[in-house]
Amino acid sequence: MTIRNKLLIIFFIMIILPLIITIISIELILNRQLDIMEESYNITIENYSSLSVLLNPIDLICNVTSANYERLYEISQESPDKLEDLDFLNSANNSLQKNNSFLIVYKNGTCFFTGEEDQANQLPLYPVATKYHENQNRLTYIDKESYSSIKETTFYFSDGSLGQFIVFTDFSKLSSRLQTSTKEIFIAFLLILCITSAAFIIWLYRSIVYPIYRLNLAMVQIGSGDLSTPVSSISSDEIGQLSQSVEDMRVRLKNMIDEHIVSEEYSKEIISNISHDLKTPITAIKGYTEGLLDGVANTEEKKLKYLQTIYAKANDITYLVDELAVFSKVNRNSMAYNFVSVNLEEYFRDCIEDIALDTESHHITIAYYNCTDKNTRVLVDIEQLKRVLHNLVDNAVKYMNRKDGQITIRIKDEPKSVIKPPLYRQLNEDGTDRHTCEEGNVACSWGKTEEFVCIQVSDNGPGIAAGDLPYIFDRSFRADASRNSSNCGSGLGLAIVKMIISDHGGKVWAESVEGKGTSFYFTIKKEDQRNGGDNE
Repeated sequence: MTIRNKLLIIFFIMIILPLIITIISIELILNRQLDIMEESYNITIENYSSLSVLLNPIDLICNVTSANYERLYEISQESPDKLEDLDFLNSANNSLQKNNSFLIVYKNGTCFFTGEEDQANQLPLYPVATKYHENQNRLTYIDKESYSSIKETTFYFSDGSLGQFIVFTDFSKLSSRLQTSTKEIFIAFLLILCITSAAFIIWLYRSIVYPIYRLNLAMVQIGSGDLSTPVSSISSDEIGQLSQSVEDMRVRLKNMIDEHIVSEEYSKEIISNISHDLKTPITAIKGYTEGLLDGVANTEEKKLKYLQTIYAKANDITYLVDELAVFSKVNRNSMAYNFVSVNLEEYFRDCIEDIALDTESHHITIAYYNCTDKNTRVLVDIEQLKRVLHNLVDNAVKYMNRKDGQITIRIKDEPKSVIKPPLYRQLNEDGTDRHTCEEGNVACSWGKTEEFVCIQVSDNGPGIAAGDLPYIFDRSFRADASRNSSNCGSGLGLAIVKMIISDHGGKVWAESVEGKGTSFYFTIKKEDQRNGGDNE
């Protein structure tokens, strides 16, 4: 749920929910009060709603003793002398007392009967009739000070004397109950408002404030350099999306820093390896040069041998310096390529003839087999692909531990693969693919097959340990055996091979059996003959 929707829900609920709960609370409180009133005044309030009693209690007050009053009025008109019968008056007064009321009867202005003398003495002054008024013989008064209602009627007894009866009703209990109800309603409203507000404040805190606090804490940790603590998201709203974006940023930053640290370690290790490996040929050059200067080589044969050794060691230094230069380009991913179309057979024969001169000096033979069509052409960078072959062969020569060492190079066709469409691509205005469709040909290349050749470079050397095999293409990796080798090596050779082949659109892998030898494989894409002929 988004923050906007949360705020809208809170807005409406903060208005509607307290209102509904307040109405329910008022109804419950008033119903309770009415139950008490029914019990106190012995009445049935079926025709009155709780709210109407609260807003207009006068109507209820006037009707509490209506039935008794009407009965007394009929008697005063039809049998007025019954109002002189004390037994009847006591019976009528007892009925009124059930409604918290009592009866007073006057005859010729003198009090003849009082149902509750103590309460009558506490009542305020009320009008006592001295004469009969035709249109004012029935009156009702409400006294606010004593919280009572007064209903009076004037009539004539049969002997012609003026009579008057008054029905007093005490509503002090009703007033106190209404005041109590008003207070309870006000308190209930405040409690409802406070509880509702507290609930929504807690919800807002947990859904908005707390996630922002956690996100701010995570940003402070990231700003201080702590990238190891994940930024967890506890919601799916905008804050949750922001937390996920911060987590993605943290992961990217951590990966970049880790890669930078690894690259720095690689750089230090490469420099350390090359510096260490440079000492051997430099020391040899200095030693043989001092031997020439000191006259140790006193024959032409010795001098020639010394000079050949110095030349070989200088070549080793050149090789290491060249490796360092290549490493710099690899480290910056700035290797430049010049792709040209070449005949596969001719190119590899030239490369192998060049490599064979070096392997013969180490008493290692090279066997070459080409199982592809002699007219097969590939689009490659001549110098960089030659570097791949040299690195693989040099790697085999460097670790060869046999006098009858042999290196075999085989070329064969690789099974065809289908070009799969990307997840997205840019199209021309006519709907053709901008990157894969040529002018005059609207047929798209997705689904077209690619053809590769596979080159295998095998040796019968000591092989590679199973634990080292997954890491041989990593930069600066050298097997433990190479540490004790007198041959120079930067540990970059196979890493450079992997990068060059990858940039050629191929792949490289290795297979090895300890004690029997190692085979390196890499693939090169054939030139598409439909795209043109020779352009070498």
